[in-house]
Amino acid sequence: MKKFFLLLPLLFPLLFVYLFKGQQAGVNVLIFNVIIIVILVWSGRLQRTNRLQLLLAAGAMVSSLAVLLYGSVMAMSGNVFSLVLLTGLLASTETRLLVNGFAASAFAAVSAPFNYLLSLNAFTGQRAGGRKLMRFVLIFLIPVIILMVFISIYASASPYFNKLTGGLLEHLADFMTYLSEFIDPSAFWLFVAGLLIIVAFLFGGAWKMLVFFNEGEGMNLIRKKKSFSGRFTNLRYEYRSGVVLLIMLNLVLSVMNVLDIWNVWLFFEWNGDYLKQFVHEGTWMLIFSILISIAIVLYYFRANLNFYPKRKLLLNLAVLWLAQNALLVISVGIRNMWYIHHFNLAYKRIGVYAFLLLTLFGIVTVFFKIRQRKTHQYLFHYNGLAAYTILICLGLFNWDKLIATYNVNHATKAFFHPEFMIRLNSTSLPELEASLKDLDKIQVEQTAKFEFYRNYMPLDDYRERVGERINDFKLGYPQMSWQGWNLAEYQAYRELIRPKPAE
Repeated sequence: MKKFFLLLPLLFPLLFVYLFKGQQAGVNVLIFNVIIIVILVWSGRLQRTNRLQLLLAAGAMVSSLAVLLYGSVMAMSGNVFSLVLLTGLLASTETRLLVNGFAASAFAAVSAPFNYLLSLNAFTGQRAGGRKLMRFVLIFLIPVIILMVFISIYASASPYFNKLTGGLLEHLADFMTYLSEFIDPSAFWLFVAGLLIIVAFLFGGAWKMLVFFNEGEGMNLIRKKKSFSGRFTNLRYEYRSGVVLLIMLNLVLSVMNVLDIWNVWLFFEWNGDYLKQFVHEGTWMLIFSILISIAIVLYYFRANLNFYPKRKLLLNLAVLWLAQNALLVISVGIRNMWYIHHFNLAYKRIGVYAFLLLTLFGIVTVFFKIRQRKTHQYLFHYNGLAAYTILICLGLFNWDKLIATYNVNHATKAFFHPEFMIRLNSTSLPELEASLKDLDKIQVEQTAKFEFYRNYMPLDDYRERVGERINDFKLGYPQMSWQGWNLAEYQAYRELIRPKPAE
């Protein structure tokens, strides 16, 4: 068994090259994830009692299924994040904060090749030939490779150093050109990537000091008693400062919320412009203010003020402040809703809602933190899980197709952005084709509703570009290998080649 897992890193990259060389994301991603999870379970590297490891393994499988369905960037992003974090938590089994998984993953990737070579050395040490080979690799080959890397860096940075080395860079370039005649460069680098990936999963090591946030404080806040100085002045002054500040901030924010309820919730009127300040600057400024508001609350409830006997007034003011910020989050969501109503769907407008949902969750966790005297670790733990869950859930939808469907259906009511529409992925082509039938009507409605519409791509050019994309897709899809197959593109292709009814 041990011999098999030591040989596996040399076999797995061949499969990796076969699955991904020249291929898009599709069924290959699902197969890759299934193989990785099976190997981790079989090797005992994946601990069935570790909930975070199981969560990330489940997230990897769900997101890889989403890649099979849609082949989308969002689903692929969720899968990459899942596997990166899983690599870190496999190496550092005591890690409980997802954000620390990134640091653990980085160290696992760096340490894994050395750990693998040491394991090989220990295994082959019983054989004279193997012992000599590993001695050569560890003592000579690896130091020479590292030395050549640094010499190349210095030579590329300094022409004087390059001249001193006898034109090393030019010789390396000639050698790589010669080598590419026998070895496909893309296959070679995919092989290297596959080797590093499987080694990181199976042999990645941990370094307890490499963390973003300390995990030693636990979830519940503990009062840190200090020797009595004869006065409570500092704590009392901090309490009074917090009360005064939160009273003023609550008053200002209440005015802001009343104005938003009146002008945004109830009686919003669009004046025909870009809504630039209303949404672009306004939305992100309000989100920024909400994050600062959370930071203010965390500052005052960071230590022994949580145990101050007269903290009730400050606590109530902080709860009111959080509630008002939650109301502000809803206002931002309504602003975004109006923006979509007049300017249609786009990636960032969907992203705003995802971020607002995470912000609302963050406000709720801050409320429980100050109410139940929880630590910052409590916040990082649950908000990290929430952020990861939202990322995986975002990958469960084919956003390009949904955006195309919504925007085409509302093309005569809201802004139709031709440059944006033609950049949607291939799964949206049936919807783009459907929009061509109503281009004349869309042109009339858009120019009447938006004075600035003439600054955008003419719809005749849009018709031509969509036609080119459809023809290219019809020609290219049958030539695609099975590794890059996904359901959404298959359905789009079947719909595009289906005979159209006579008009």
